[in-house]
Amino acid sequence: MDLIRSLESNGQVSIIGYLGGHPFSDPFLADGVRIRPLPAPPMRVDDPVMGFMAAAETLFEEEDPDVLHFHTFGLSEALLARMCDERAVPYAFTYHSPAWTCRRETMLLYGKEPCDGEVRPWRCSACQAEERLGLGRIVGQVAATGSLALGWGALPLGRTSLRRRTAFYYDTMRFRRALRRFLSSCSLVVSCCDWSRPVLLLNGARPETVRDCPQGVSMDFNSAIETAQPRAPRAESDVFTIGYVGRLVPVKGAHILMEGFSQTQEPKARLRIVGWEPENAERAYGRRIRELAAKDARIMLVPKTGLGGTIEEYRHLSLLAIPSVWMETGPLTLFEALAVGVPVYGSKRIGQLGLLRERGRTVEPNTLESWRKALEEAFALHQRGNWAAEVERAFGHGRLRTMGDVAEEMLQHYRSAEMGRSLGCSL
Repeated sequence: MDLIRSLESNGQVSIIGYLGGHPFSDPFLADGVRIRPLPAPPMRVDDPVMGFMAAAETLFEEEDPDVLHFHTFGLSEALLARMCDERAVPYAFTYHSPAWTCRRETMLLYGKEPCDGEVRPWRCSACQAEERLGLGRIVGQVAATGSLALGWGALPLGRTSLRRRTAFYYDTMRFRRALRRFLSSCSLVVSCCDWSRPVLLLNGARPETVRDCPQGVSMDFNSAIETAQPRAPRAESDVFTIGYVGRLVPVKGAHILMEGFSQTQEPKARLRIVGWEPENAERAYGRRIRELAAKDARIMLVPKTGLGGTIEEYRHLSLLAIPSVWMETGPLTLFEALAVGVPVYGSKRIGQLGLLRERGRTVEPNTLESWRKALEEAFALHQRGNWAAEVERAFGHGRLRTMGDVAEEMLQHYRSAEMGRSLGCSL
């Protein structure tokens, strides 16, 4: 929404095509922005569902967009892009998540080490099978070979369970073709993190269309910290509070941080896990998080909160920890913490690695042992009275990038790609 508002202030009219609506859903307004629902299949490798083509035709007829800007990718988006080509409507794509190219959604080969990101049917199928079966790499490779040999027989079965279990090689092969055609026809491809440009090029993007445009602090967050009561200068408190802010899912790595923290012996250290929701307790990972917290009285699970509450959480932290396991294109918590002047320690796998190295510190490798050592070093700096230097490093010497800056750059990118004056639709 930040991007849309900033674009509109520069004369760009925007609507959002929402993939996930009912085939016959009517357009509606959300925060003053026109939303057009488009029906979506369960998985991005599935063919568009019944009603999608008609809804897309109506979108083109009624909105007459100058350009479409995609923020997700799947076979439905690929069809919409082909419709753009037929109508000579240029389109752009911003690569926000590894899930838009990686079927495992993490860009981690066999769930362990970073992958080069190129979609390769056999390799991706073996990696996906290893995840689903949970029986190791060799079994995954055997399953991928079976899918290559036999999966074609399940292709006519549509979205049935048997098709899902046997035809993933052919689904991935089709997904690769669609992705390469989509990226090669893009007028503008936006890489918003340090590692994504080579991934986009490997999957068919033309080098002359790729632009680097990292995200920034949201305008709402900036406004909130500017209007909030100023915080008193930090005293050298005896308590050292570490925070994790975000979703509680395995790829975010909260368990690694908690286990590493529990191995430290500092009695005046605290760890706040911000983002706990009641439904977390219904999942295996949520139960693991709750068990880890129960074993260490210094760890507190904090409910998910709104913008004002989140800012207050940041203001009480000595350190923000980002223990990401997967390949992140963000995260936005890095920008938010630095905007408030909170030092950040993070995994090397975050997307804004240059900013982290400039104003924070990396924790390599991203293991509980490395986090134990990093936290003990932070405790030692604090005890010696040297933590103020880390706070100054977090604030940095220049203004942090904002979503307003992103919008201005996007305007220039649209113009340089000759993509028209108004952003007709964003997906």
